[in-house]
Amino acid sequence: MKKYGIKVFYAIFMSTVCLLSFNSFAEAACGGANCSLITGSQDGMLDKGKFIIDLSYRYVLAENPHRGSNSTNEAKTPKVNFATRSIDLEEHTEIRTINKLVQFDVSYGMTDKLTLSLNVPMFNDRYHEHKEGAGAIENNNGTTGFGDITLLAKYALLETTKHLLVGGVGIKFATGDYKLVDAGGSINEPTLQAGTGSYDAILSGIYNYSVIPNTLSIFTSMSHRFTTENDLDYLFGDTTLIDVGADYLLSNKVSVSSQLNLRISGRDEFVNLDVPSTGGEFLFFTPGVRLAVSRDVSIYSHVQLPLYQRVNDENLVEDYGIMLGVSYGF
Repeated sequence: MKKYGIKVFYAIFMSTVCLLSFNSFAEAACGGANCSLITGSQDGMLDKGKFIIDLSYRYVLAENPHRGSNSTNEAKTPKVNFATRSIDLEEHTEIRTINKLVQFDVSYGMTDKLTLSLNVPMFNDRYHEHKEGAGAIENNNGTTGFGDITLLAKYALLETTKHLLVGGVGIKFATGDYKLVDAGGSINEPTLQAGTGSYDAILSGIYNYSVIPNTLSIFTSMSHRFTTENDLDYLFGDTTLIDVGADYLLSNKVSVSSQLNLRISGRDEFVNLDVPSTGGEFLFFTPGVRLAVSRDVSIYSHVQLPLYQRVNDENLVEDYGIMLGVSYGF
């Protein structure tokens, strides 16, 4: 693989954290997170004038009720009632949530040290099942919509043959739908919405060490999203993502990776009151593989498996997550 091909390959592989890259929401009353891991194209450093575009599909299943860090028979969660500006405690029992996301990302090398990335969640589908009291299971309260766009700027603070240290800042815009209604015509649960309705700030950093240049690398990253309150007086909790992992280039065409992903989500607030069943800590193991189908095009896949999950109060936790994607560098 030529020099440019190698750099594009690694730039495509090294990325910022999922969705969030801060597009994944904090775990909340109806479980709205997408998988969070280092993948795609959002954090790779590019040569001046170079582009990477990336299209990914993400699927997350959550049907495992937890109380704290322990499994339980059922998880009762509240309803955020925007009409009465109140929180209806233990309003329903969670059954299943399936989050599906199609996201488009584009990165551009402004200079050899500065790269800009735009993350666009084009299609955010949240299928949801719950029941109220002893009633039947309802599955007509999910939502589908356009998500919140994130703009990130990454700067190479240190770049040598073996070391890459990148610092990043970003902003998440309130472009997504966040007032979609449920089957009864009321504004739906915040974590079933495609967007948050808030403008959030993001700080990130990633360090990559080439144990064997262009063959074996280890990396770590940390990102934090500082949230703001939306015009519904709802505040999502801040989210911190910490990742460590390694990737190995088996050949000019195939690379494999393994990483641990930790997500720490703060408790949400509504009209300055803590929202029960929101926030927690979540640790995942994520293996992945990437195939270069040509000099500039690659396809990739990741599976995210939970190792430890603790929710505040009661909620569903993730069973597994899958990500499939294709990247093109030019």
